[in-house]
Amino acid sequence: MFKKGILFAVSLCALSGCNQQNIAIDQESLCEVKGWQKDVTAASCEVGQKVVYLPSSFGNEQLPIIFAAVNCDHRFSIALTKGGVSCIYSPLKSDSQENTAN
Repeated sequence: MFKKGILFAVSLCALSGCNQQNIAIDQESLCEVKGWQKDVTAASCEVGQKVVYLPSSFGNEQLPIIFAAVNCDHRFSIALTKGGVSCIYSPLKSDSQENTAN
């Protein structure tokens, strides 16, 4: 029983560091965009800001999914409907950006 308790405590301590989120979230402002492309969102929003995607046309149910894949930080909640998305903005990095960071 004592070994199980120690194992549980060590496991809990080890896993507590797995959920580190080093991003400043801006809860005070909302960025609204009508295009799903990363360039459209990057021109209007800042990383860590709440963003809402409300397309000007309705009917393509794939666009909210594409927007979320390209523009949302998946470590946080994403509100997704057939007509829009609300999430924390974190753009995709291009291959050249990732290579220079490493």
